Amino acid sequence: MQQTRRNMNSLVDDENADARISSFFSISAILTVVGVIIWTLAPPPDIGPAEGQLAPDIVGEAHSNGAWEEFRLYDYINHSWTKGESGQLIFLQFMDTDCPHCWSDAPKMDDLYTNYGSNGAVAFVTISAGMLSSDHSRGEIVAFQEKGDRDGCYHDERNCQNRDGGVHDWPYVDDLSMRVFKDYDIPGVPFHLLLSPDGTVIWNSGMHGEDQDPLREPASAIQYHLTESV
Repeated sequence: MQQTRRNMNSLVDDENADARISSFFSISAILTVVGVIIWTLAPPPDIGPAEGQLAPDIVGEAHSNGAWEEFRLYDYINHSWTKGESGQLIFLQFMDTDCPHCWSDAPKMDDLYTNYGSNGAVAFVTISAGMLSSDHSRGEIVAFQEKGDRDGCYHDERNCQNRDGGVHDWPYVDDLSMRVFKDYDIPGVPFHLLLSPDGTVIWNSGMHGEDQDPLREPASAIQYHLTESV
């Protein structure tokens, strides 16, 4: 009789265990389906270079501190950042080592970095493209960045060490393939973008070309968004 009771209790325990396992798998299946539905219905991120869009990711190699290293723009981004919180802005400069206007832009970048980058308020990244029909190389990118003794900058007419301004102590991304340039649909160089800490474009230099625009200059845009928008 006792053996019979033990067998019945064991059977009940087995049935309860089976029920719990069945419930677990049912709940897991429901949660999976709900997750898929949410993911499917959620609007895709609006990615692009226009103000209000999420800046496209940049993946490649960048030269910084004397070496080429793997680079990813989204490593700089805090996707959970919300307006009103502290965070680091990101300033992107698109340029070409053979571009005369980029040659002139170099000392302006020095001033921007001195005022906003050296204190950590803004992260600076330069994307060096092979836009112009002249010779390009990683060696030329480094020479332009570090003011090295190398002929070939400025339409292959000048030594890179003779450009105005100082050494640029921020990453220079190799975009000689023009992949990033095309992803961002850049109309020409130099070109500048300012991103919020979550990677949203908050200032696009191409959208502020009018002389009377108070945010025409990069310094004005950075100062405004540091004090007003973040």
